[in-house]
Amino acid sequence: MMKTLKNNIARSIIGLIASCALLPQVAAHKYFFGLTDVSWNPHSGNIEVIHQYTLHDVELAIGRFFDEPFRIDQPDADQRVKEWINARFSMNDASGNPTKLNWVGVEADFQNLWIYQEKPHTKTDFCNWNITNRVMLSTYPAQVNTVNVETGNITRGVTLNEQRDTKKINCGE
Repeated sequence: MMKTLKNNIARSIIGLIASCALLPQVAAHKYFFGLTDVSWNPHSGNIEVIHQYTLHDVELAIGRFFDEPFRIDQPDADQRVKEWINARFSMNDASGNPTKLNWVGVEADFQNLWIYQEKPHTKTDFCNWNITNRVMLSTYPAQVNTVNVETGNITRGVTLNEQRDTKKINCGE
């Protein structure tokens, strides 16, 4: 009876160890995706940009960018996120002029992070604007960044990745 009990305990321990070994594979996601929405707001007269990413991926990417651990709840988080996003995301108008975006802020919940930027600008359709989005590409080479540009009732999108981090908004006239 004692031998059977020891065998059962040994099997349980082996099963527990095997289960724990699988946890990292189950817990870690294998996709890396970011979404950015760009639009012109007629009420404010601003180009508005909203980025959405997975919080723990951003924390790791910003930590690597600054070469020190980063958490969204640290005192200088806003400044760090601002510097990081400005180094990774940009837009040039149809004439090739850079569009310097102003910082609005950042929000996070337990899973996602939203970054807000804006710039006063006359109404635009964003045709032939170049969008560069290198957000998270140096940390996660499989990262895919989709940028949706909304003009009135029309939304145009570009998908950017490590192989192609800049694309022109094609209005298909």
